[in-house]
Amino acid sequence: MIKAETGAKAEVKEKMRGYDDSDRSIEGPIGDEEQPIMEHLMELRRRLIAIIIPFGIATVLIFPFSSMALRYLLFHNLFPEEMALFVYSPMEWMSIRLLFSFLFALSVTIPLIVFETFAFIRPGLYPSERKFFLMVVIPSLCCYSIGTVFAYLFVLPLILDYLITYSGDIAQVALSAKRIFGLILYTGVGFGLIFQIPFMMVLAVKLRIVTYSWLRDKRFIVYGLIIGIAFFIIADPTGISMIMAVVSIALFELGLLLTRYIGPKRR
Repeated sequence: MIKAETGAKAEVKEKMRGYDDSDRSIEGPIGDEEQPIMEHLMELRRRLIAIIIPFGIATVLIFPFSSMALRYLLFHNLFPEEMALFVYSPMEWMSIRLLFSFLFALSVTIPLIVFETFAFIRPGLYPSERKFFLMVVIPSLCCYSIGTVFAYLFVLPLILDYLITYSGDIAQVALSAKRIFGLILYTGVGFGLIFQIPFMMVLAVKLRIVTYSWLRDKRFIVYGLIIGIAFFIIADPTGISMIMAVVSIALFELGLLLTRYIGPKRR
């Protein structure tokens, strides 16, 4: 009797092991095969070339039109028609044109960069990891784009209009092309990052790192951190950091509203 029971248990264990192996083969990385390191490096080289060549082509194509694009696409929405931009060194305008061309090429080739990156790491990822990669990267890029557009259309015109109007009562305003371009870049990147706040909160709740209740209870601590960073670490005389703080708090509240209906309420 004991031997029969032992044999039955062994048979059950063997069947369970078979099910586990079959599940693992189904859920595991499809097409994941061990390859020599040189083959990985060659594939990485091929995919980098597939990114660099379009990036270079886009840069070369936009550079001859960069002056017109800077004037009519970037600066036209921010200043009155009669105001001119000034450069204070022979290479200043050339460096701005080059940087603008690089940024334009980067924005155009971002879908290609995401595709090539995903194609390179895809064989080593489980199906759930592939879904997670796409779930994180694509919404994150969308949030970043919304933040930069918001900064360009709403924040920068408000700040620059105030500064020009205020300074015009005291002295004649001479706009430095390099400083204005740096301000646009800094503001766009900053708001692109802070517009990730609701998405990161939703993602953290989805992954059960935190809960809605925990975020709600730490609300005023987060407010203090945002205000402290804005006014004491990245404080600037233009007032952009103050707007960033207000928008960050509003986005945190939006994140709370979204996470309220996602995941458990208690840890």
